[in-house]
Amino acid sequence: MAILLPTSANIRLLKTTLMGDFEMRSAHATEAIAALIGFRSNSAYLATSNHLPDVTVYEADFDAFEDRAAHLGYDRTSSEFLRFIFKGIKWPDPAWRLFNKRHSAARNAWFYECQRRQIPFLHISKATKYYSVHWDHISLNSEYDQMVRQSPEGDIGKVLFRTYQLIAAGVEPKSFFDGSALVGDVTGLSESCARQIANSFALRLFPGNVQSALAACQSTHSTLSSAVHKRAAPSGD
Repeated sequence: MAILLPTSANIRLLKTTLMGDFEMRSAHATEAIAALIGFRSNSAYLATSNHLPDVTVYEADFDAFEDRAAHLGYDRTSSEFLRFIFKGIKWPDPAWRLFNKRHSAARNAWFYECQRRQIPFLHISKATKYYSVHWDHISLNSEYDQMVRQSPEGDIGKVLFRTYQLIAAGVEPKSFFDGSALVGDVTGLSESCARQIANSFALRLFPGNVQSALAACQSTHSTLSSAVHKRAAPSGD
């Protein structure tokens, strides 16, 4: 799984890459990026982004990107190259960072960056043999705490654990999950698995994603309540 945090700096870098390495026109690169994060057009993305905070993470859909690029007249084989270089892009605004376990100064600097950007303190720690994924809400304000606590049935912690199980079960026998929605660790991982878990947790823990999940839950609850009310109301016959 690959993710994209579409901050202005990240989008600018990706667009520059597409215009340079992929020889896309500026407008076409913009449309292809919108497809990459699941929108039918850049206009649709802009309309939606006006109602979402900047700290919303999207899963990268390379098939949609390649389809949009092909529709715009670009060679599909060339467009497929993005999925291979994507992991290596040095994003100006990453969703998480990877550190050597002993590099406390770099880890502290990342914490202050997370605090400034109002994103979860999410990072991977590299030891001699294994990797660990760490997350903490301490870099965010109390409004984030309330969002998490109001999330569907307080279920984010359970979702994180199930996500860990789906990724690591059967392939990471030394791994161990210890945490809740707000703070925790997954230890004993390979680098590949740690990266997958960090991406998946970003999709669930970033403020915009929590807010969207809560809004969807509230909308569903409202629709169900309305349906129940209508069934219970007198027919008037």
